[in-house]
Amino acid sequence: MREKQSGKMRTSANGPGMSSSPDPGAITQRDRLLEILTSNVALAFGLLMALLSLAVSIRNSIRASMDFQWSGARLLLLHRDPWVIYKSGDPRHLIILSQVPNYLHELYVLLLPLGLLPFNKARIIWAICNVFFILVLGVSVGRLYDLDRRKTWLLFVLVFISTPLRVTIANGQSDALALVCVGLWAVAATQAGRGLLLGIAYEKYSFPPVLVIFLLFRKKWKLLAYSMFAPLLGFLFADAWLNTPWSTLALEPFRTASRNGSVTLGWANIMALIEQILAHFPHAPAWTAVLPYAGAVILACGAAAYFAKDGSNTDGRILLACLLTAALACFPHLIYDFLAMIFSLAIALKSKPSNARTVSLVLIAYFWYFERMLDIRHWESSLFVILPSFILLLIQIGATYKLRNGQQWQSQWNI
Repeated sequence: MREKQSGKMRTSANGPGMSSSPDPGAITQRDRLLEILTSNVALAFGLLMALLSLAVSIRNSIRASMDFQWSGARLLLLHRDPWVIYKSGDPRHLIILSQVPNYLHELYVLLLPLGLLPFNKARIIWAICNVFFILVLGVSVGRLYDLDRRKTWLLFVLVFISTPLRVTIANGQSDALALVCVGLWAVAATQAGRGLLLGIAYEKYSFPPVLVIFLLFRKKWKLLAYSMFAPLLGFLFADAWLNTPWSTLALEPFRTASRNGSVTLGWANIMALIEQILAHFPHAPAWTAVLPYAGAVILACGAAAYFAKDGSNTDGRILLACLLTAALACFPHLIYDFLAMIFSLAIALKSKPSNARTVSLVLIAYFWYFERMLDIRHWESSLFVILPSFILLLIQIGATYKLRNGQQWQSQWNI
């Protein structure tokens, strides 16, 4: 992100956070689709549906919160290593529901106050926190992409009626926390602030890799150094708090994730695709087990390198959306993580009518509203769903990137 001496965002005519001045000589193309979607009737109906969706989400979170990392925070509070307990088989069932501790230490340090509370109370507070995170995310994204009031309301409506939002809140996931940190880059005034936010987003370490590799290609050394503060502080706290050797503690979240059979590889990503292909070769050599990881790393590096080189003069807001969506295609993610497509949705809402925008909106609708039908039918983990979904996700990245040619994406905003 570009810095100014005043510490505020650039407020040029085409910069994020300020409305572009219309060109009196330009011929305005009517956007009939958004005219309908942002009409008073459509927004009122959408608001009603959004409130119903939110009510269902909170109700389900009170009943379950199956992924809420309360167990890990509670055990850490008691000076017990949640990763060791899980890997030992958890004979006393101290980790409830599916709260597998496969996140970085910093998340459990952040959740320590909730670990003080009984689970039934803690999950209600966490549901409220998730709603707050998503509200802040929507406001931040609306500001970052310079959406007017009606389009911002439409953004909120589409997000709140989406499957990723309902599952995020109902399951007690932490993806909203990671995404709001990225969204707040819109208002962060310094590299230190942006680095700290990125470091907190590392708690969901499947989101940032492509963005981090991109920053490496762009030689953003200072920002990346600042980003290590939050995870390092979390690790140092856990190291001082627990008796686990530091060399073991440092790798425990990753070992837990790699050995955890209850966390699937998700869908629409290259790791899941390669896993499904290898499943058809039961007698394949043992070394083929590394192929999913190799494929993910190669694709992540390739995507980051492409955007770092080809997007040298591209509005950073476009690149940010593409890099986050690329992470979905590279690493394991389930439906709640597709909340990250809110950045691509904002671009589509801001852009003028075009084939690329239509493709982007249709694909977001598929991932946000129709994928659940495949999950209900237990088809989600099938190769004939994973392969097309993976291809569609790549097309979504391409469609978003193609929108960069619009006049409204000529600002100097940089990652």
